Amino acid sequence: MSLIIPCGHCGRLNVGKLSSATWAWWNADNVRVAWRQSLCVECYVTNVSVLEVSTGSDPLSCPVCHTAPGDQIDPCYLTAYIPGVGPLRLEMATCAPCAVDVRNRAQTGARKLEDRQASSGGQDPGPQTDPSLAAWKALGITPRE
Repeated sequence: MSLIIPCGHCGRLNVGKLSSATWAWWNADNVRVAWRQSLCVECYVTNVSVLEVSTGSDPLSCPVCHTAPGDQIDPCYLTAYIPGVGPLRLEMATCAPCAVDVRNRAQTGARKLEDRQASSGGQDPGPQTDPSLAAWKALGITPRE
């Protein structure tokens, strides 16, 4: 018997496993903030797949407005686990205005996670996007984790 689980974003009841999306960013005080959502297939397509495609095709542009963020860069990070597939990791070069939109969507129906960097004072700025890997990613070759 499968469990009936509500989607964290739209609230629809779903039979079986949902994807799990962990969204993270650094606030103005240099403290990491993270939220975890459970997403149905439709909400995954709406909220994650679009960002994945945009980030994959142009990793140095904002995945929402498709412009170079320049001095307004305010990156967002996402790790999504898709049932039976495994993890998807995105480092998004979001501009400040679009980061607000992404972060609002990330918090819809999500639960806030404790700061895992609290013991270190939240000083690690997180993973950085390596533009030299974009060409390999475009060929479908991803680096080892």
